[in-house]
Amino acid sequence: MPAALKDFRFAVRILRRDKWFAAVAVLTLGVGIAVNTTVFGWINTVLLHPFPRVQNASELALIETVTPTGEYLVNTSVLDYLDYRSSLKLASGVALGRFTPLSMGPVGRTQRAWAELVSPNYFDVLEVQPILGRTFGPDERHEKEGANPVAVISYRLWQTHFHGDPNVLGKDILLNRNRLTIIGVAPPGFRGSLAGVMFDVWAPITLATAMGTGNGTLHYRGTRDETSTIVRLKPGVRLEQERAEVAALGKRLQEMYPQTNRGVDLTLTPLSEGHLGTQGILGKPLRILMAVCFLLLMIACANVANLLLARAVSRQREMGIRLALGARPVQITRQLLIETLLLAAAGALVGVVLAMGLGQSLAWLVSVQDIPLDLGGGIELSTLGFTVVLTFATTVLAGLAPAVMAARSDLDETLKEGGRAGGAGRKSNRLRRFLVAGEMGLAIVALIGAGLLWRSFRNAGAIQPGFDRNNVSVSQFYLSYAGYSGPDQWRFCRELRSRMQAEPGVIGVTYSDVVPMSTPSGGGLTPWHKLEVPGYIPAPNEQMMIHRATVPPGYFQLLGIRLLEGREFAETDSVEAPIVVIVNQTFARRFFRGSYPIGRKIKLEGNLATVVGLVKDSKYHTPTEGPLPFFYIPFRQWFYPGLNFSIFVKTWGDPLRMTSVLRREALALNPDANFTTRPLADANATSLSNLSVGASLLSIVGALSLLMAAIGLYSVMSYAVSQRTQELGIRMALGAQPHQVLGQVLGEALLMTAPGVLAGVLIAVAASGVLADMLVSVSVTDPLTFAGAAVFLGLVAAVASYFPARRATRCDPMSSLRTN
Repeated sequence: MPAALKDFRFAVRILRRDKWFAAVAVLTLGVGIAVNTTVFGWINTVLLHPFPRVQNASELALIETVTPTGEYLVNTSVLDYLDYRSSLKLASGVALGRFTPLSMGPVGRTQRAWAELVSPNYFDVLEVQPILGRTFGPDERHEKEGANPVAVISYRLWQTHFHGDPNVLGKDILLNRNRLTIIGVAPPGFRGSLAGVMFDVWAPITLATAMGTGNGTLHYRGTRDETSTIVRLKPGVRLEQERAEVAALGKRLQEMYPQTNRGVDLTLTPLSEGHLGTQGILGKPLRILMAVCFLLLMIACANVANLLLARAVSRQREMGIRLALGARPVQITRQLLIETLLLAAAGALVGVVLAMGLGQSLAWLVSVQDIPLDLGGGIELSTLGFTVVLTFATTVLAGLAPAVMAARSDLDETLKEGGRAGGAGRKSNRLRRFLVAGEMGLAIVALIGAGLLWRSFRNAGAIQPGFDRNNVSVSQFYLSYAGYSGPDQWRFCRELRSRMQAEPGVIGVTYSDVVPMSTPSGGGLTPWHKLEVPGYIPAPNEQMMIHRATVPPGYFQLLGIRLLEGREFAETDSVEAPIVVIVNQTFARRFFRGSYPIGRKIKLEGNLATVVGLVKDSKYHTPTEGPLPFFYIPFRQWFYPGLNFSIFVKTWGDPLRMTSVLRREALALNPDANFTTRPLADANATSLSNLSVGASLLSIVGALSLLMAAIGLYSVMSYAVSQRTQELGIRMALGAQPHQVLGQVLGEALLMTAPGVLAGVLIAVAASGVLADMLVSVSVTDPLTFAGAAVFLGLVAAVASYFPARRATRCDPMSSLRTN
């Protein structure tokens, strides 16, 4: 210990003397550690620990619904949940949660509250204890509809809305014009059971109908609007065992309830692999990003190793003297590793400070409007532990090679080379060139990944959606979740449309419960219904749940969706009139086999409906989806409490200029009509969240990797030029022209980078398969992307080498000769 302490003090003195070297090394390592720490924080929050503050999270898993074709529907129904709870013998408990936006406060002064309507055993299954009061107990365990008007509030809501009042228990909270009694406060940090979303309130699912959030939730097995079904395994039960039991139960339910469950398989998913919420958006991009961030850290370590090698060459005489005086190689190695450890520790401190600032940057990239998100990235105990591991890893990666090389140096050779005005050893030069080539190879891997995703993002954005979104705004309303009935909301929409269409500059107004291409997780969040088509025999396990939208008359004309046959909806398509539908081309091809669709009958949740129109296909969930069967129902005939709606306003100019007018007219009609507005094109961009987030983050990391690799090349070339002053001076004295010297130095730099670029391209080809399911109209080995990345990297390498090369051409031959 005394020897190590002595080495530590000596290392501090050495680094204080070489301040510029220490600053560059610390900043380089700091950036690498900050980026990796930040991304690990995101992965920790979104994937590894999506349900913070739950106990024994390793025993938890998610039941998700999936079609035979592999499409994740994710959601389940309350009646299916009751069967899960009574039938799964390998589970100690099964809980349910439903994502439900509510209106909190009195009429005219409401604000949004993000709630989860949950099963009575929700907190018991998650093993979450409140910090104040209690959770749902025996009094709330009976599942009578409308019973148990109680609520558990979040710690965040307790602090912001109730100002941390310790007497909050027993007080009322007004949700959707229903008074609920507060019985508990959840612990700080607990968010709920939808990854990344911060909920404010938890209330019993038995209140769903009473609060106006869905008539079919408690009574109809086909109403799959429950967003989280959580299973806690019994001790000793493996995930594979329970997955088999869940799958078998799904098959039995299909046999027992074919009308609602046919084609709906069940699977058990680990918490880290859920398909809903932020996990569905960010799961794949974050896993890829973590690998690329490791490449960035490797580049940072290679840069610092290069700096240490250069510094070791300048200290050769010092090391030679120490070896000559009896120092053992292990002492030299220990001394240099302690110096590197100091640099890495300082870099870790810088990295922690940078990570604290970068933590919330992910939320800026995720296009989910109005929903409170916590995507992590802050400094917690787990991320600090990860940072400590990174610190020691960087110490080994960056410092081991220079330390071992210094300790194994031949004493006579070291004294000879150290005596020649800092002449660099051949081994040191080879290693430094190898490190630069490695940096370039790692950088091009990151660049190629970013390039493939950016091209895919641009290709996806260029796909025509099949509807006109120019100068159209969309405003999301939540009157269902404010307790208003279906007819109330229909009258509101019709009157608001009438008022807005009278405004100057407004071309037209329509409304729907679906905004096309606006769900980040694809089609899992859009409404769908179980259909029967007379005369059509489904294939075994064929999925007959078809997505739909409720729309008013004029919807297709306003959005430019072409009517091919039949008629649009009319005001006469009322609640009292027979149910009618309009289908798209794929629907007609699949179920009517090319026959004339107008007048054909379908059964919609047991109700007979008549096809009155055929419209052209468009995009419904993502621009990359293939042709999907889709149908439309008159808003007035099918809209019911529990559905939300959006108002579409088309104008002659910027549609957002009409937002204040829309707000004025909406509040005049209903004091609870709060809404959020954005251009329809921006709402459509949500469907590409995984691509845009992946492309943005990979581009940032790729740019940092390229910058660090360029700095590494610049430092190596600068050092090489400074060590060749005598040689270059002799060449110029013998008649070499400046452009010849410039070409020679640049050529050496490009030759140094070429092997790294080639190796990087081969690595990218081998690893590009992980991006395959995220790419759009571009191959995983796209020649244009690979060639573009290589050329761009070559240009950056040329620029990084140009300045040292130019300095070499300005050597005065006589001064260079006198120097040595």
